[in-house]
Amino acid sequence: MSMFLTLLFLVFIFYLKFNYASIKGRIGEAFVNKILSKLDPEKYTIFHDLYVPNEEGGTTQLDHIVTSPYGIFVIETKHYEGWIFGKEDQRNWTQVIYKRKEKLYNPIWQNAGHIKALKTNLHTDDDKFYSIIAFSNNSTLKFTEPFRKARVIQFSQLLHVIQEYSTAVYSKQELQSINTAIEKLKIVDKKQKQQVKKEHVTSIKVKKAAQKRMATSSECPKCGSNLVMRKGKFGQFQGCSNYPKCRYTRQVSS
Repeated sequence: MSMFLTLLFLVFIFYLKFNYASIKGRIGEAFVNKILSKLDPEKYTIFHDLYVPNEEGGTTQLDHIVTSPYGIFVIETKHYEGWIFGKEDQRNWTQVIYKRKEKLYNPIWQNAGHIKALKTNLHTDDDKFYSIIAFSNNSTLKFTEPFRKARVIQFSQLLHVIQEYSTAVYSKQELQSINTAIEKLKIVDKKQKQQVKKEHVTSIKVKKAAQKRMATSSECPKCGSNLVMRKGKFGQFQGCSNYPKCRYTRQVSS
């Protein structure tokens, strides 16, 4: 029996090791769900964990959407610890824990993609969508410049930031129409949602692998010429050596 328990424990440890990021993300999302549940249900409608079709033929996963007469809040949850560094125009931000550095894709860019997909599915292009990036209270946000396209905050600030918006921009009928459209994006069947989630995760892995191959390639994908390092307004980037005939550029991770 003890051997069975040992084996079971090892399987559990193995599972945690390879699913840690996913489990940690779900914990963060659940924590934010609890915070958002404190909003007045007469004014705010909350949606969680939506898989929205995107223009690439796949899906994009939205952690939280809060609709209200004051606008639509799209919230990206980041259950990260340590110091967080980044700028609005950087492709990658940095997480520092005990001198260990990890890169994360710019969550402002990530959430901008979520909002774009949501707008496409709602058949709208208005400016009443607000991007919020919510980091864990265990993180320390070390930003040196203000952000223009999103609010980057901690979980504890979430309700306050949402409630800062108090001027109605949607009528009751408009808001009802928006909520109905978002409701149709929800996947109720558990098996179907599990399949969509599986396909979503697979597409992300494929995309990351392709980006990694491209990042290490020194050949221009448009014309086949060599890529050379150049310096621009926002720092270094790679440009085609066949410029100006070919204007391909690629941002260099910082």
